Amino acid sequence: MKGRGLWQMRRALIVLILLVTWFINPAFAAEPPEKDITLSSLAQSLNAMLEYDPLTRSGTLEKNGKTARFALDTPYVLFDWTALKALPPPYEDQDSIRVKKEFDIALRQFFDTKQALLSKYSVKAIVIDPGHGGKDPGAIGEFENFKIQEKDVNLAIAHRLAELLRIRYPERTIQLTRTDDTYPSLEERVDMANKIKLAETEAIIYISIHANASFNKNTHGFEVWYLNPSYRRTVVDEQTAKEKGEDIAPIINTMLEEEFTTESIILAQKVYQRMGKMIGDQSPARGIRAEEWFVVRNAKMPSILIEVGFVTNKNEATLLSQAGYLRRIADAIYNGVCDFIEHFEY
Repeated sequence: MKGRGLWQMRRALIVLILLVTWFINPAFAAEPPEKDITLSSLAQSLNAMLEYDPLTRSGTLEKNGKTARFALDTPYVLFDWTALKALPPPYEDQDSIRVKKEFDIALRQFFDTKQALLSKYSVKAIVIDPGHGGKDPGAIGEFENFKIQEKDVNLAIAHRLAELLRIRYPERTIQLTRTDDTYPSLEERVDMANKIKLAETEAIIYISIHANASFNKNTHGFEVWYLNPSYRRTVVDEQTAKEKGEDIAPIINTMLEEEFTTESIILAQKVYQRMGKMIGDQSPARGIRAEEWFVVRNAKMPSILIEVGFVTNKNEATLLSQAGYLRRIADAIYNGVCDFIEHFEY
């Protein structure tokens, strides 16, 4: 019995030594918890395009037409601009942005899901707004042997642009805010666009066409404008706001608002580049600019305003009086719109 008791004590001592070694020896110690993945690493592993704006602290992951919109410290992700999912928010960690495992898994599942062709976003309608009209001539250029009114320039370009788009996209709605020398109010023009019925995966773009004027008769060139990103507007309709609730609707509104601004900038870039190629040798490019024009700040969609030239500059007014030159401007805008649609849909 004495020998058996000694053997049991030795056995217990060996077990104790092994347990102590397990906790002390790093080789046996439990591994530290895995660090949250960086957002850039997640995008790379998904083969998705990552866009992030440090000013708004929000961004988009995009792959094969599918998008996931997120914002730092906001516990929701907006998938394809229709579905909102509660997830641990991305956060800043020194020089990187990191996400939790749950966020990682949710995005992998979303992007790995096969997307039906009909679920892809498409541009259903293009609204073309020839500025001024009727009682409002817009800018006027008066010279010794001719006079030019902005409203006529705008309408001629708009008709040509609408004709080209209807030929290219017979299945889409191409709408003019005026077709003759009439004057719809600014509110009526925007309402025409905002009242177009859309499915969840359909979108509209709004193009307002104008000509410029200046007290300096030497000023000439074209410009493309979009809404100033600092301007806050409501883009979520009342029904959606009711469905999503008071706490969720503002988040969706902010994300959609930023998306409309992003798409407007891309649309402006596409049109601006095409105009530069088409008329840049005769009319200098004056830049892409941000402003809070009524028609672009109240249109709940990607929207731009184009200033095609200065009617107060004699040389440019002469060009803007020529049907062939106006066709070239319309062709440039048309090609820019087509470039944008290709970017947006594919």
